[in-house]
Amino acid sequence: MFRNATVLLILASFLCFLYGIKNLFLEVEENACRMTYMFGVPQFSKVNIKDNSEFPHYGLFYYYEGRILQDVNRMKLKGAPVIFVPGNAGSYKQVRSLASVALRKGMDNDRGIHMDYFTVNFEEQLSALYGGYLENQKLFLRIAILAVRTLYKEANNVDKSIILVGHSMGGKVAQAVIQDPAIAKYINTIIFISSPIDKPVVNFDPKINEFYSNTDGYFHNKRTTHLPNRQTNVCLNYQDKIPHQGNESKILDNILMISMGGGNRDLLVRDGLTTSQYNDIHAMTSSIPKVWLSCDHLSAVWCLQLVLVINRFIFGISVIDENKNVFFSPDKYYRTQTAINYFVKPLNKPKSNEVYFPKLNSGSSWQEDSKIAFRKVFKNGLRADYNHLLPTAKYKELKKIYIEIDSYEDFENDWVFGCTAHRTEASGLYCQKGTSLSHFVQTIPSHDNYRYMVLLDIHRMLKYYPDWTHILVRLKPTNKPTSLKIDAYSVEDRKYKIKAPKFSLPKLKTLVNETVMGTIHTGVLIEGLDEPFPTVQFDIEPVECGDDEFGVTAKICIPWARGFNRHIHLTHDTKVKTIYVNVPFSTPSGYNTTQNPVTLDLFLNPSCRYKISYQFSIAGTFSKIVQEFYHWLPAHLTAVLFLVLRNQIVSFQNSEDALFVKPYAGFFQSKSLYIVTGCRLLKKLLLNLKFLPISPDTSNYSFYVSIIIHGTAIVLSIVSVFSIWTILTFHGNILHKIALKLTRLSTASSEILMKVVTTLPLSFGVLFISISVGTCSGIGLTLATIFYFLVISNAYKDYLENWAWDKAKGIFKRIRQKIRSTSKNKGTVALSQREIIAVDGNPGQELIPNNENGDTNELDDSNEVANEEKCSYFEGLENVAFHITMLMLLGIMSALNFGLSVAWIKAKYQGHIHEHLPDPFIIPTIITLTCLSVLLQLGAPRKSSGYHYVAIILYLCVCGCILFCQEIVYRLSYLITFVYVCVALQEVCYNFYTLMHK
Repeated sequence: MFRNATVLLILASFLCFLYGIKNLFLEVEENACRMTYMFGVPQFSKVNIKDNSEFPHYGLFYYYEGRILQDVNRMKLKGAPVIFVPGNAGSYKQVRSLASVALRKGMDNDRGIHMDYFTVNFEEQLSALYGGYLENQKLFLRIAILAVRTLYKEANNVDKSIILVGHSMGGKVAQAVIQDPAIAKYINTIIFISSPIDKPVVNFDPKINEFYSNTDGYFHNKRTTHLPNRQTNVCLNYQDKIPHQGNESKILDNILMISMGGGNRDLLVRDGLTTSQYNDIHAMTSSIPKVWLSCDHLSAVWCLQLVLVINRFIFGISVIDENKNVFFSPDKYYRTQTAINYFVKPLNKPKSNEVYFPKLNSGSSWQEDSKIAFRKVFKNGLRADYNHLLPTAKYKELKKIYIEIDSYEDFENDWVFGCTAHRTEASGLYCQKGTSLSHFVQTIPSHDNYRYMVLLDIHRMLKYYPDWTHILVRLKPTNKPTSLKIDAYSVEDRKYKIKAPKFSLPKLKTLVNETVMGTIHTGVLIEGLDEPFPTVQFDIEPVECGDDEFGVTAKICIPWARGFNRHIHLTHDTKVKTIYVNVPFSTPSGYNTTQNPVTLDLFLNPSCRYKISYQFSIAGTFSKIVQEFYHWLPAHLTAVLFLVLRNQIVSFQNSEDALFVKPYAGFFQSKSLYIVTGCRLLKKLLLNLKFLPISPDTSNYSFYVSIIIHGTAIVLSIVSVFSIWTILTFHGNILHKIALKLTRLSTASSEILMKVVTTLPLSFGVLFISISVGTCSGIGLTLATIFYFLVISNAYKDYLENWAWDKAKGIFKRIRQKIRSTSKNKGTVALSQREIIAVDGNPGQELIPNNENGDTNELDDSNEVANEEKCSYFEGLENVAFHITMLMLLGIMSALNFGLSVAWIKAKYQGHIHEHLPDPFIIPTIITLTCLSVLLQLGAPRKSSGYHYVAIILYLCVCGCILFCQEIVYRLSYLITFVYVCVALQEVCYNFYTLMHK
């Protein structure tokens, strides 16, 4: 019963993972980015770089437009320099959108400020898969920065700082280049677009890990860090812990760093990786003013809404001198404030000067209203000023007052004031002067325009301005439709506290049965969301909307995650009327989500009444688990294979009927689930040990995440082994031909090679070690995996075909006998009742029926023959399960070298075969292939007591996979090599022991 429960748990885990993949696009809205079009023909002028013999295949280009060719090396440049750094598989031509908009903006602005955009060509290298590229790209970027400075120095004899814009892995390269103090002093600002800054998406090889570790170690001592703590609540104060002045003790603090994440549409770089502890500003594109949408990983470089904001910021920090030379401001405080204004929220400073209003003879109208809910619509616009007075005395008990205007025009000028009203017989009630409250104005997105709103605390306002009698809303004349909405309320009536439902079946709970007509703003405080995968689903259902259309804008704020606000807009055209709330990364240690809960602000249509309900979202939770933890699968799959190998070894030593040759032998197991549980306890112990050379993964998530990932790995291992058995049994010849085409070997050559390996298996290692040294470890491992498969197929093909044929005949015989037995039992009641009679005078013996021919011994004889055939099959197949598992481990090791293999093939194809590509896995590859050839030479496995020690080591390696390899995936290669060494060493020791005792 317990075994059945375990099987169900594993199957359920796999189904949960598949369900998460199915719903991976659950929160992904349609792409609302507008395409950026070029104003002229895009052109790229190559910059001449001296002393670039080390990277001749890289290039630096200057962007311009037009049909007339230009040579940047002869131009007199006066603009401010911006260098675009492409990322993984990125093209240098991706700069077109940013540069084209800047070019047009430079032509249109009256100040004469313009930008010079440069771009780096890294030949679309896969820098996220192979870390050997990163160091080369950093070194060339350093050369490119110096070359750009040379252009300006020769042209203007001036010293200009540079802005770096890095997309994807290009952002990490841009950050790493300022490790050189000689370069850092020339960098003004770095803008990261969808870049994994502090941690790679997947840590594929030691070079990636080394690149990130070196950068982090340098920045830790040279730049101020900004990490959330127990008191952090950016929902109340976004600028908390943002440095505005350069710290003289930290030489890199004067460089402004701005990072941006694409949001739910970016499935390549998840949200939590796009921020950094060293950044000054972080923003998600869904929360950037005038962008308010999610960008996928590629559209982030051409999305017009985002491109415009980036260029506005760059132009905003630019200054021009009397010689028309454009510079970037060196003032860190000014740049930071400008960045907040463009990427976070508009900064309207409080105005101390009072504003005087014209009298009634100007045609303006004045109106006083003290309604709790008020809405006025001007469908045809306004011909004169409209002034609406709200008496503070009437709203004092309510404490909060929400004021909103929306229009197709920008109401960024002053439109809300505090004032002391006067009443005259001629003019009525009006304010002669007032103090602007525009610094409280916030902008939220709407369907086709913007909503400008102010949320005022009446109690706090009157504390500082007790003489104010009214709040004045002043609308200026416009030809466009405009509306004014007012919602006054008590905080306690509009704030709803809930605890995030834990992992459970979805159960819809009603939060608000029906909102009051006229309600515009309400908030939900969500406690208990402290991990990046639990998801709460809010359903906003319109009960009645009158003549207006359904519309809701939601703002989600994560108090410990600066810059991760999200805006979601739902309309009648939106396919899903649901809001999913989750967090990008876990809370800091000791953080109290009860005191600092996640906030969900809902901005409603006051003419509608809504029903608000919530529940735990299974689809959202599982999709987040897939997105956040899919990279754990290689570690858990390897752990499963280690345990399978251990079970196969034990079965081989102890079994007499060789049952372990069944395809599923060792794969249907539950011990690994116990090991996963034990590893969580062991990790707490290891984290306290300071003498360990490497530390285990420090992430601490709910237990069911590990169960889902591990259960999925078990099912994947079962599917993989059944696939290999099926291919070996039925398609061995077809696969053999395919392998010959892949390796470009003729049939005669392959037969000769196969005979050589069969006669002298040590030649297997010699051949593929030579290939690995001559090319790279990835190529050698891939070819070795293919050839190892051919060796297994050639050695066991006949046995497997006979075994499969015997299994098929056995199944057919059992079916036929069951049919005959059923038909015979229907006609023979006496036999069906199994009558007991006396035989030879001995009662109690059972009557045994004869077969159709009366021969009672035929069945026994056939069983003996079948048993003899079965034993012969088992003798031929006794090693196949072992070799299939070793083949799968070798396949995982070659898959981890995929990036290196692609890099080597691409370098050879492009003629850069002499380019230095570090091979971090060459030594493990040589050791693994040597051990594999030894195992083939000695005919492993063989029965010996020494395998018990190997079984114990394999248990430890299973723990090592889960503790040390979930996040740092490349360590699996070293663990697999270690297992190969242990198995081969045991075989060698046993063989030596046998020879010594003969």
